[in-house]
Amino acid sequence: MKFYASDNPNTIEIDGICFETLVAEEIICLPKYGEQTSVQFGVRIVNKSSTPYRFDLPYFLPEILNNYGQFMQIYLNKNATREVEDSDIPLIVPGESWEFLIDAQFSWYGENCLQLLGNAIYGGIWIFWYIQSGKYQVRFTYENQLFKKKMIALKEGRIEFDGFWTGKVITPFKSLYLS
Repeated sequence: MKFYASDNPNTIEIDGICFETLVAEEIICLPKYGEQTSVQFGVRIVNKSSTPYRFDLPYFLPEILNNYGQFMQIYLNKNATREVEDSDIPLIVPGESWEFLIDAQFSWYGENCLQLLGNAIYGGIWIFWYIQSGKYQVRFTYENQLFKKKMIALKEGRIEFDGFWTGKVITPFKSLYLS
């Protein structure tokens, strides 16, 4: 596996695949108690290789450094399962790119607990607790070891998809300012 640096500090290239951390808005106003605020962040994938690859996008999970530079604990929960959709596992051909943005929410769990919540892994959620104003850093991790996967599709039932990129990537951090 070859790693390459890029002119863009938010991008890493592995075997001809570029991964870039995306933050739709770098400055977010946190909600007042009882309200919610939406945020979008995610990953851009650019295929510079000569092989088309699929990516299982719901497995891109955020990692966040708090305003003290410490990793925040991510909590994963799942109480349902949903079927795979074509947009979950795009086939990115050479020369093409794909943007995957997560719609997440800042919301209040209690008077003293602001949380950041998003969807993940086909019916699951991730949560970061005790969000405060300040400078945060966000990046994404993704790991896949299977070239072929059997998945539950809405119309077809359980079918096998192939062509998945195998490997592990941790995208570079990008700043997110919360006020």
